Amino acid sequence: MWKIMKKNVNVFVFYFVFVASLIVILKLITGNEITTAFMIIAGILVFLLVFASTFTNEQYEEKNKGYAFLDTLPVTAREIVEAKFALVLLAVGLCVGLLVILFSLSASAPETIAIAQSYVLFMGVVCLILAGVNYIGIFALGYTKFLIFVGSGWLALGFVPVIIMKTYQGRMDYLKETVLNFYAGIDWLVVIPSALVVYFVLMLVAAKVRHLKSA
Repeated sequence: MWKIMKKNVNVFVFYFVFVASLIVILKLITGNEITTAFMIIAGILVFLLVFASTFTNEQYEEKNKGYAFLDTLPVTAREIVEAKFALVLLAVGLCVGLLVILFSLSASAPETIAIAQSYVLFMGVVCLILAGVNYIGIFALGYTKFLIFVGSGWLALGFVPVIIMKTYQGRMDYLKETVLNFYAGIDWLVVIPSALVVYFVLMLVAAKVRHLKSA
């Protein structure tokens, strides 16, 4: 497992340094107050870190027939998958942790800080679960086929904000209040352990899929 992690870690380190640098630069630009723009971009950067790293590594694996080579080595499918999932978990944890600390050091009101932290934690949880689902898809379909599938899905999701804006036209204050209340009301002592359990289950499913593909 550790050798596989070592083989993939360089890409994650590169993107983490890149994303962390962007976060710090944006923080310096926006000042010591938490702005809506900074908060939203910060959440998007968590996704950039994970999915850019994941897809870069998987593109390399497919191009160089990496899984075919790994199948010749004395490593199990579960060890391969555990290494992939561990790197994603580490990346999400470090990035979200950095943002939570930065938010806590701001001069904003405690309520604003709590909502910003809740938002980025939520984005981290969603990113983690989607990354697990992505790996299942990649192991089942292969990188290229899954990328085409994901591209079609993202294109469809692009219409979601338009639909929301249309639905709540003239009631944006109500939508904003609803969203803020949602983030403020999340019980992270329940959500985080639950998300980790779901992530572990996704890892087991991915390991099973990888095992079937390598058989």
